[in-house]
Amino acid sequence: MSKNQKTAFWSIFIAFCVVATATIYSQGAFENLQFGGALILTILYLICEFFIHFYIKKNPTEVEKWFQK
Repeated sequence: MSKNQKTAFWSIFIAFCVVATATIYSQGAFENLQFGGALILTILYLICEFFIHFYIKKNPTEVEKWFQK
């Protein structure tokens, strides 16, 4: 992956993690979180990471357009 693709991936993934965590926190998901729940959340985040990575890797020309001035 190019530098712009890596930048786009990490930007999108970190934004997703922050927004998703804030959303489920406001619903009280972390009040009684145990190991199983944390494992499920981690797996769901990694599944979303896979699809974000797949999209960025599959569309390099579109990603490069995002970084044009």
